[in-house]
Amino acid sequence: MTIHRTSTRTTLGCMLVSSRLDYFVENSFWRKIQTPRKKTLLEDPVGTLNSLRTICLMILTIAPLSQSIGQEKRYSAIIPAFHDRLTKSGRESVLQLQRQRFVLFVYRNAVAVSSEADFLNTGVDTLSQEFALPSTGHGEIGDEPHHRISNGILSVQLWIEGQRIAPDLIHESNEDWYTIRSRFAPAEHRRVKAVFWAQTSLAGVDSLQGLDTVVIPAGKRSFVLDLSHATVWKNVIEAIDVTVVLKGGMSFQRDSVSCEPDTYHLQDSTITWSLRNAKPSPGDNIVVSYTPSGRWGSAPNTMARLETYIVKTVYDRLLDYVKQIDGEHNY
Repeated sequence: MTIHRTSTRTTLGCMLVSSRLDYFVENSFWRKIQTPRKKTLLEDPVGTLNSLRTICLMILTIAPLSQSIGQEKRYSAIIPAFHDRLTKSGRESVLQLQRQRFVLFVYRNAVAVSSEADFLNTGVDTLSQEFALPSTGHGEIGDEPHHRISNGILSVQLWIEGQRIAPDLIHESNEDWYTIRSRFAPAEHRRVKAVFWAQTSLAGVDSLQGLDTVVIPAGKRSFVLDLSHATVWKNVIEAIDVTVVLKGGMSFQRDSVSCEPDTYHLQDSTITWSLRNAKPSPGDNIVVSYTPSGRWGSAPNTMARLETYIVKTVYDRLLDYVKQIDGEHNY
């Protein structure tokens, strides 16, 4: 069974189209053709032209309706930074996010992510802090229309100071969140780490990992790295480092790849961004779009196969790569 996020809007559109067609059958050309024909086209050209005009108007009326269904929001792979879910808008946390690092392995159908964040308690009291990763239903720019909506992050693993902690999954309003909690003494530093993945196809496919019924079609892929929500933490972020590595035989030379913003450094199959003393805005969010070329071969092409391959194989390779970077840069 395929789950379509626009099913409600699609059903409403179909009802409206159906009601218009019912009215059309009762009041226009179609009703006329059910009665005995009295005049031919040559005998009644005006009546025939009026009927054809009515058909054209109906087509023009239905077309914009069908185009608007499912286009209100764009579902996409959104890679989140750690959020403070409980802090009200406009209120700044006493925790400072000092450093944030993302390492992303990009495959034909998915992106696997390692996220590490160093936090400092700048307050004078010990506090218990929730760290949250938004998933399905989360908006890139709040509730603004026509913005991107997350199609969900999957197989989430979380650590605090090297200790793995099982996250809680919270459903709030229309959003899902993965959350953990940690205590901070005054002036204490703690590192919070996450590993997860998201499917990057722009086609509507099942987001339930256990389903193996829908083949992800070839075509354009995209993901958004949401840095702007990290501004809820205190002061500026001293360092943000992002490393994107193309895997699965893809390359920036053979495949169609576009990246924004263009303040990156490219070397072989790796592209990097570095921000210093930053307070990211939505304009700083990183968008990577790509269309893999050539033969797809044995690339995992369903959500279930992707989950198995990424969790059992890619996660270990990703974490080994992060350790290699740590050894080279003393991170």
